[in-house]
Amino acid sequence: MTDPLHRELLALAEEAARRAGELLKDGRPADLTVAATKSSPIDVVTEMDIAAEKLITGLISDHRSDDGFLGEEGASSEGGSGIRWVIDPSTAP
Repeated sequence: MTDPLHRELLALAEEAARRAGELLKDGRPADLTVAATKSSPIDVVTEMDIAAEKLITGLISDHRSDDGFLGEEGASSEGGSGIRWVIDPSTAP
């Protein structure tokens, strides 16, 4: 990947993943609560999933405010840059 845009996007994705991973590792409470269910009673959304998605979208938006998002936990925006980030945080061990 030699294109400057690709390098910028990769670095930002890596930073977002690192920060979300730290949040999920260090912030996960012993009594992790289920915030909602999706397609079935065992397809759960935890408060940590929501927090991780919010962290990721916030970090990316700070650097690339015109990009769009499609997040498993609900983040959705088209953006205007032609770039759309797909986000699927998970607190599964």
